[in-house]
Amino acid sequence: MDKFQSSLGKLSMAFNKNIYINAIKNGMLAYMPFTVITSVFLIIGNFPVPSVNAWMASLFNLTVTQWSTKLAIVNDASLAIGGLLVLLAVSRTLADEMKINGMQAMLTSVVSFMVLTPYKTTKAGSFLDITTIGAQSIFLAILVSIAVAVIYRVIDRKGIKIKMPASVPPAVSSPFESLIPSFVVITLFWIFRLILDNFAKLSALELFNMILGTPLKAMGGSLIGIILVKMFGQLLWFFGIHGDSIVNGVMTPIFQVLQDENKTASLAHHAIPNIISQSFWDGFASIVVIGSIFAIILIAHSHRYSEMKKVAGIPYLFNIGEPTLFGIPLMLNVTYFIPLLFSNVVSIVISYTAFALHLVPLPTGLVQVPWTTPIVISGYLVTGSISGAILQLVCFVAVILVWLPFVKIADKEIMVEEKQEEEK
Repeated sequence: MDKFQSSLGKLSMAFNKNIYINAIKNGMLAYMPFTVITSVFLIIGNFPVPSVNAWMASLFNLTVTQWSTKLAIVNDASLAIGGLLVLLAVSRTLADEMKINGMQAMLTSVVSFMVLTPYKTTKAGSFLDITTIGAQSIFLAILVSIAVAVIYRVIDRKGIKIKMPASVPPAVSSPFESLIPSFVVITLFWIFRLILDNFAKLSALELFNMILGTPLKAMGGSLIGIILVKMFGQLLWFFGIHGDSIVNGVMTPIFQVLQDENKTASLAHHAIPNIISQSFWDGFASIVVIGSIFAIILIAHSHRYSEMKKVAGIPYLFNIGEPTLFGIPLMLNVTYFIPLLFSNVVSIVISYTAFALHLVPLPTGLVQVPWTTPIVISGYLVTGSISGAILQLVCFVAVILVWLPFVKIADKEIMVEEKQEEEK
């Protein structure tokens, strides 16, 4: 056990220190506020109560459709260019980690990304299909930012740059020093674009989706896939490793693409394609923490758990579980191994089944609430239906039932220990 724990600890440390993983994670975190801001506008423009929608539209002398279109402008200016936003965030983060010129590396990434992005030409002229820089291109954007940063750093470290006299101000010398690295990077991407155009007859986005994008989405968007991912995260928690941090760093781009596909379908009034998305992950697959705390609140009598309830009670309302995870503690606590590993599976299966059988409307993708949003509220907002809130309550109760017998066993053991301490 000690050897296994040590190996996991080393793996986690290596994972958390990996500059590429950190850049992806921090880049997605930087992108997150725009998803929330856009969600507010989309909620208002597609309010689930028709009479309220009509009333708001009438205030501006608009039809409901016109009102919805006006509020979708914010979406078109943010999430619709999600790939570009993630590209900017990841490339800047990587540049800072690699100690290269952040501004120039970021701009070089944008140009390189656009070099790979084809324009469409019609009789009316040339135009850019905005979907090629939207959320569906997040994976490609991440790869481009990593490739640009790596190539840029190699050239920069070799000193292949225009060196200006020391008397020249940094604001002037810095762009000149970046000229050769940026030129080489952009030229390489241009050559890659020519190869794709002339031989593969595919765009970079099409090629990436064919090789990696589609398989990754299939894995992240399947019931078995999300169960395995969640169980892996919980297993890491058992060994004292922040499982959410590791899992989210890898899976968030996948869930975000699935979320955007749902949002696009909702805005077009088409059938929603994906059960699993970021909203499913945050709102229905991650109820284990609040379930465990509520189980303790219901039946615990030991002094240790009574004190812990005072600390953990309020945070759990906002899905913050660290006080419980480290207060019980769950690390290497064999008593809680089964509920820690499998209670989320119960919630995932119940939710997936309810959505698959159309008992509850699928998360629309129009709304992406922060993961700290309390259950019931988040369930209603992401599905646009009270049945979404009810489903969360059902999952909540199911998770509590999984935890209750184990909490009861642990509580009795602690009470015996406390009694023995008092008798000494």
